[in-house]
Amino acid sequence: MITTIRTLSTMPAHARVWIYKAPRDLGQAEQKLIRERGNDFTSQWAAHGASLDACIDVLHDRFIVVAVDEEQALASGCSIDRSLGFIKQLEMDLNLTLTDRMVLVYEQDGRTASCRLQELPDMVREGVISPGTLVFDDLVGSVGELRDRFRVPLRASWMARFME
Repeated sequence: MITTIRTLSTMPAHARVWIYKAPRDLGQAEQKLIRERGNDFTSQWAAHGASLDACIDVLHDRFIVVAVDEEQALASGCSIDRSLGFIKQLEMDLNLTLTDRMVLVYEQDGRTASCRLQELPDMVREGVISPGTLVFDDLVGSVGELRDRFRVPLRASWMARFME
């Protein structure tokens, strides 16, 4: 069993991540609750009886990141389902949707904003968002990718196809 509380900064680059996004900024009390419950969840999280070396954190006031070092033990289908159950419980408790993949989170004037992907073509035409606008790629698969390419220009992301 892992005795120290892990954070994303202490997770190895190869650790697997799942990213969930909120449609609005999470308040400090919400972030504290997520981190506390995340610590409780990950301290008990196991796959086929093997403890998982994992953490749950909040980034940029919008993203809940679940990370697991699968060199210790692989996250199985059942354990991944349990993590999704954890997220679904947060959705209910916080009255938020965290699993909507059609939300685009981007930076504008030093702040984090969001829109629906289907709104993107109009927003580009109106000049609200440009190909150089920094967006958050919530499909990165590892802590290393999270560190290297979580914030990228829209034109360099998978979301670029929605610009037209």
